[in-house]
Amino acid sequence: MRRYVVTLALLLAHSVDAQRSRSTLLPPPAGPLHVGRITYDWVDSSRAAFLDPNDATRREILVDVWYPTLSSGGAAGYLPYLADFRASMDDSVARRRFSPEYAAVEAGMLHTHATERAPVKCPQDGCPVLVFSHGGGVDRSLYTVQYEDLASHGYVVAAIAHTGDTHRVVFPDGRSIGAVALPLPPDPPDWEALPRWRRESARSVARANQGRRVLRVQAADIRFVVDRLTRLSGNAASPFASRLDLTRLGALGHSAGGMAAALACQLDQRIRACLNQDGAMANLPFDRDSAGRTMQQPFLYLTRTYVRPADSDSMLKALEMTRAEGDSLLNALQFRPDTLLADMPGGAWRVTIRIRGMPHMGFSDEPLILAARDSARTTQALETLRLTAEYTRAFFDKVLRGKGDTPLDQRIPADLVTVEHFAPKR
Repeated sequence: MRRYVVTLALLLAHSVDAQRSRSTLLPPPAGPLHVGRITYDWVDSSRAAFLDPNDATRREILVDVWYPTLSSGGAAGYLPYLADFRASMDDSVARRRFSPEYAAVEAGMLHTHATERAPVKCPQDGCPVLVFSHGGGVDRSLYTVQYEDLASHGYVVAAIAHTGDTHRVVFPDGRSIGAVALPLPPDPPDWEALPRWRRESARSVARANQGRRVLRVQAADIRFVVDRLTRLSGNAASPFASRLDLTRLGALGHSAGGMAAALACQLDQRIRACLNQDGAMANLPFDRDSAGRTMQQPFLYLTRTYVRPADSDSMLKALEMTRAEGDSLLNALQFRPDTLLADMPGGAWRVTIRIRGMPHMGFSDEPLILAARDSARTTQALETLRLTAEYTRAFFDKVLRGKGDTPLDQRIPADLVTVEHFAPKR
């Protein structure tokens, strides 16, 4: 009788897990392990809150740590701070701030596969660790599919909310801080005398320089999180005590977050591998340092197919640009990444996902949530997420775990993904 009851309980638990997987828009993680999540509220007393160095308020960030566990049946909230946010603002504000995920959460269609504060499951030598940086103005939760996939394959992933550069951070005490608008520098005195394309180019450079100020803050956030993870690993009272292998540490991010991860790698040799998902300025996935150097660590630029714009006569006329100027500018931009990636002591890969119409946010959960059960759009969103997870994991498996037979090493149909390897420069 006891065996029958236990068997029935296990069957019911499995049925509940399966139902939960069906009821969420997110695909179940592909790895053999279940997923846990815990959120930390950390203050860096050595830095100002954001971009104003004279601000007396100290830098405070939230970090969701996703990790492997044996605890099954998790369905933790997709927006872990939503209850705190609702306490401080009404639902109409929440719907605007957290669109599109809020509506899906409200409809019961969106939750994670994670269990809050479940016991950590790592091998005796510890789990490899990754620090994730979100895109500019993007909510950190929109990369949940990636976090869960990595955690289910044995990685610990620390996902940062970069206060001031995400659309809303809600701290446990109910304080809510939104994105900070960056003022642009004034136009030069001879501005109107310049051709329109040169004015637009100057504006683009000014925006990029402002963006680099934010990248420096985000890179410092990544390094601060590494410091805190080191303390957690050495704290006997922490759930991660002696469970983190920080000799196998990587950084990654999407869009501006990918460039911030690259900058953190250039500044911090504790980080052993770096990955940028579709982040670029002037068609480069990161900037050389002041001495013209790239980075020592192996690097992966995971991107998507771009179609070179056709320069119509009407467009050139509107930009006050000659065809020769247009061709020269586009040609210069097109080949810049190859020169950079070929000049890396640790070697580099560029993986291009060749799914037609894949958007910049295709590396996140957003297209899947927006598909709202539309079969064609859902299929495409799932495929882009699958490839993103597969090649992200392949890179870190190869560099941090020493695996030799990953998708980066295999022949694949060129119409789906293009893999380019840039050998280490000696």
